[in-house]
Amino acid sequence: MSDVVRVSMKWDNAKLSLANKNAVKGLFRLGFDIASQARRNAPYLTGALRNTIHVQETKDETTLEVIAGGTYAGYKVDYAMKREEGPNRDSSTEHYMENATRTIMSGDYLQKYFGDIL
Repeated sequence: MSDVVRVSMKWDNAKLSLANKNAVKGLFRLGFDIASQARRNAPYLTGALRNTIHVQETKDETTLEVIAGGTYAGYKVDYAMKREEGPNRDSSTEHYMENATRTIMSGDYLQKYFGDIL
């Protein structure tokens, strides 16, 4: 007879794997929705800035980024940050990325994007 009381718990690897897959899917859905909202928010002159907004996973697969700017159809779109920070002719388009993030990540976004983790 032992004088030790134990509570044993085991990892449910199948559940943890499913939770990880669902978390990754939720993060991608969140990123794509932020990118979509940023495209709607971005100033429109030629459409080049809006067309550069995309979701990208880092090479080491540890981070998901929503990116604006770069090259589109052979044209260098190097004004993404200037349009983000302003001033712009139309001040409603300033902070297009920041406002997109704020809009999408409001309300019950955790439930919407990550509620099905388990």
